[in-house]
Amino acid sequence: MEITLKEKFILLAMNPQKGTNLIPTFIGHGIAGAILLELAGLKKVNIEDNRIIVTDSKRTGDEQLDLVLAYLKDAGKPLKVKTIINKFQGKASKIKKPLLAGLVNKRFLHRNEKRFLFFKYNLYPSANRKYRDDLIEHIRRLILRDIKSDDDIPLLAGLTGATQLFTKFFRDRKERKLARQRVKQIVKENEIEGAIDETVKAVQAAIAVSIATTAVVATSSSH
Repeated sequence: MEITLKEKFILLAMNPQKGTNLIPTFIGHGIAGAILLELAGLKKVNIEDNRIIVTDSKRTGDEQLDLVLAYLKDAGKPLKVKTIINKFQGKASKIKKPLLAGLVNKRFLHRNEKRFLFFKYNLYPSANRKYRDDLIEHIRRLILRDIKSDDDIPLLAGLTGATQLFTKFFRDRKERKLARQRVKQIVKENEIEGAIDETVKAVQAAIAVSIATTAVVATSSSH
């Protein structure tokens, strides 16, 4: 069954046993980045000089892609990559909900309803652990041994690197150090290199601002 880049990213971002989000602060950045990369792959947009140029505004039939594509079209001018990352990472909950439902329908995730006092919430443990494990192994092989496979793997390597998710896929400090170095090389060598390089940089920049803002708030509240 077909699964999109953004769905693969979410699958990697969910704890396979507990069904919780492994990167709650940054998952929105990754989803927004994945959407831009999908649009670039479909030739709907080009990314030049860190700005997004709409080349085909026709609907794709994908709810999340069409939401971002319509926003880009209505802007009436090329927007910066970081503008879109920041705009739609703030809508992460709205965008993530139908994606999780889709992964449940495709039997990649389970949905377990929980209750705490008067609050209801859902957990999404893996329903297809082998698929997730295979994705991680393909990312590891690409980064550590330069073994190529699915076209989405370099894109996932870039997104998981930018959102600090891939540190969970490597066993020790030596592997993680090598991974950080290799990801930079991989995103530059990818066939849609302009899009992935600019998008990954924008995701990293947005996360850096988020971390800095959180640190300032935490410091201020401690006084």
